[in-house]
This record gives sequence, structure tokens and C-alpha cells, in this order.
Amino acid sequence: MLADARKRWFLLAALWTAIMLIGISGFVKQGSADGVDRGFLDNLYLTLQLGTLDYDGSSGPMNWQLQLARFVVPLLAAGTILQTASVVFREEFRRYRLRYAKGHTIICGLGETGARLATAFAEAGNHVVSIEPDAAIAAGSGVAEQLDHVLSGSGTDAELLRTAGIERAARIVVCTGDDAANVQVTQTIARACEGRAKAPIRCSVQLGSASLTALLRAADLESRGGARISYFNLHERAARAMLAQSGPTFSPEGPAPHLMVIGLGQFGRSVVLALAQQWAEVRPGEQISPTLVDPAARQKWEALRLLHPALDAVCEPTLVDLDIGEPDPGEVEGFLALLDEDPPAWLAVADADESIALANAGFVHRHLRGRQVPMVVRMQSETGLGGLLRPHPDADSALPGVELFPFLDRTCTTATADGGVREQLAEAVHEDYLAHLAPDAPESTLKRPWSDLTEADRELSRKRVDGIVADLDALGLDLVPLRRWGAPEVELTEQEVDLLAARDHQRWFDDRTAAGW
Repeated sequence: MLADARKRWFLLAALWTAIMLIGISGFVKQGSADGVDRGFLDNLYLTLQLGTLDYDGSSGPMNWQLQLARFVVPLLAAGTILQTASVVFREEFRRYRLRYAKGHTIICGLGETGARLATAFAEAGNHVVSIEPDAAIAAGSGVAEQLDHVLSGSGTDAELLRTAGIERAARIVVCTGDDAANVQVTQTIARACEGRAKAPIRCSVQLGSASLTALLRAADLESRGGARISYFNLHERAARAMLAQSGPTFSPEGPAPHLMVIGLGQFGRSVVLALAQQWAEVRPGEQISPTLVDPAARQKWEALRLLHPALDAVCEPTLVDLDIGEPDPGEVEGFLALLDEDPPAWLAVADADESIALANAGFVHRHLRGRQVPMVVRMQSETGLGGLLRPHPDADSALPGVELFPFLDRTCTTATADGGVREQLAEAVHEDYLAHLAPDAPESTLKRPWSDLTEADRELSRKRVDGIVADLDALGLDLVPLRRWGAPEVELTEQEVDLLAARDHQRWFDDRTAAGW
């Protein structure tokens, strides 16, 4: 948008220059024909008079230059006024358009995550309105011109949310960069959407803490009123995305591979958990023994094990308390001996700091002594320090065999923001519907994949999920994501299943009756 505005100014300047030269030359020619000797400034003044429609014309016939100039100059003057007005009143125009915006996306926070999500939604064809209290952050994000509007203020301001059109928006994504602030904004959104006449707004909240995300996800399906709230954590999504892109392949037979994860921050722990879950799915009842390296490996493993009891039955890790940046000589010798005796079959460097991740990757790569070990290194994006490891097509890689995983590029997507627990259940409900369709079922707008459905058709599945949650609530049960991997399951009695079936049928009957059946 900014580039287009500059192009319009350059075009106007070029047209003004050309038409002024043509007008002046026309007046020079006219003066020669009439025997009038006028100077340059006189001819310039007469040309400018054309723009105000003050020129009375000459006593004789006008040459082609003046004919062209007297029509084009007023048009250029009007165009310049309109372009100037669009700049001066652009903010007011945008606010006016917000009054009629509907089905748009609101992004609260234009930090690193928010800016990328805003760009992703804009590139997907969504109209995007952002709320950011810090003007410097909004300007530094580099995405303001891609958005429909950027409002200055806090997402905790209910009036500002109404200005952003929350009553008519399709979704709102909260990613201020502070978990406490995000939760506070979410509470304001829930109050602002009370009594919303349209379908509930989808509210996605990004949390930096994986444990807090797991705790609050229980509230995903409990949200009532005009907002469907879901919480997402980039570390969890990134771990799954990295393993899908570059993870190890587990065979149903043969010895367990030696895996190694360096860096047990939130992302590293998410990688360990995802690896263990994949292994348990392929080789149930068998253990795997990864090597986990971190300055506080034992404490972080214990925290992960307590959160997910099933890890004890799946993982028996080798824990290495080692800070490669500031190592103890004895710890380094033990770690290098481990690399020599049992080199890993797959290795992930998951440190959050790019420089530390690159240093650790280089250290391990150097001491593997040419052995080809698949290694994945976390980078923030493809354009950061990670770009140094991407060689020129004609050059050799600085670290052969090392693959980069751009954390933000793979996680700041529309699917991440929209893929909350309720949305996943709604998609599962639709897939179940398709699976049970009779081969000769009549054609319907619902007989297509979830990705091809309209928002109205998807809303049917979301309402079905709302009904399932309400049904379980009638039994005194809560439907929540399995926070603790390995926690005991709950079985329903026949009477409870019958009650759920009766309620589901009544809901189906009420929906059809309301639709005029």
C-alpha cells in the first residue's frame, strides 16, 4: 500500500512536469503568433491559470499544446487534491470503513509473533485490523501497510475493541507477548462479546508457557456466550512440525535408535515429549533411551516426567548436565566419549538462542569427525542467523548434513491460530459425518473436506461440539484435553450413553425444526 502511494506521487509529478512543459511551449508559440513577447514566468503563470479554470483563451485559434493543457491541467489539479486528501484523512477513512467491516480478523499485539500472524492472515485474503499500544512496535513490525487498520491502544479497552469491529469480526488473535496480559485481554473480549447476535467469535490466545497452556486448555470448551476461546503454544506446534519435516523414522522392528536433544527449554521438552509419543505409537510397550543435554538436564527431565507420567514407561534417558557455552572440562570429556562410543542416529539442537544453537551445532558437528548424523537446528526464521548456514548454490555448506528449522516461519500460520481444541473437535465431527455417509447419499454442500467448507457449514460442526460439551456437563463430566499423558481414562455407563444419545437426537430435532423442516 505504501509502495502504491509512492508510485501515485511519482506519476503525478511526472505528469505535472510534462504538462507544464507542454503548456509553456504552447503559450510561447501563441505569443509568437500574436506578436506578444512574454517571459518564462508569464508563460508559467498562464499555464497555472489553466488549473483554476481562469484562462480566458486567446483571440485567435489555440494550438494543440494549449488545447491539451487546458483540459489535462484541471484534471491533474483535481487528482493532486484527492491524493493529498487521501494522505491527510487516511486515518479517518480507515476508521470510517471499520464501521462497516465484517468477517475480518483482529490481531492484538504486533510483536514478532503478532506481526507474522497478521501477515499470514492478510496473505490468505483476510481483512486484518490490529491493536497495538506501542507505536514504535507497530512501526517497527513492518506490516502496518499490509493491514486494513492499526489501532493504537490496549486490547483491554472494550471501547477500542468495539472500534475494531469485534461485534462483526470472524476471529480475534491475542499475542501481546505477555501471558498475563493475554489472559486479561481475553477476559475483556469475553465481556465485550456478551449478547453477540452472530455466531460466536473465535478467540485464539497465544501463551508462551506450555504448562499454562495445558492448564487453561480445560477452559477452551467451557467458554460460553459470544466468544469461543482457545489457547495455543508455539513450542508444541513447532515440535510436531519439526518432527514431521525432519524427524527420525521409527521402524516396528530392530534396535531402538539413539536420539539426542540438546537444549531442554520449552521447545526442547516439547520435542522430547513428541518423540516419546511417536515411539510409543510405533513400538508400544518398548522403551527408548535418548540422550538429553542441558545445563539443568536432570531438573528439567524431572519436571517433564511429573507432568506426563507415561514417560516413565517409554523413556529411560541418559541425562547430561552440560553447558557447552561454559563447560566443565570433565563434563566435556564425558560428553565427547559418549559421542565416540554411541553416536546418535538423529540429533536436534533446540536452544532458543540462535547464537547458542549455532555454536552447539558446530561443536557437535566438529566432534562427530565426519560421521553423517542427521542434525536439525532450531532457528527463529530463515532470514536470521540461520541464513548464514544456507550456502550459495555453487558453494559447499558450512555444516554438511545440518538442517535448519525456522521456528517462527513454521508456527506463525493461520492454521496455528485457528487450530484450537474446539476447532479440532469440530473437524473430527465433520470427518465422522463423512465416514458414515451412505454411498448413495444425496449431494450436499457438506459432502466435501473440511478445508473446502464454507464458514456457515463449519459452524454446524462447531455447534455440534457445543452440544457434546453441554451433554457431558449434564452428566457431571467435563471434556478437556488430556493434559497428563498416561492419566487414567473415564468409561461411561450404558445409562449415560443412552442419555447422551437422547440429547443428541433432541438437538438434531430442534435444529431441523428451527430450519423449517
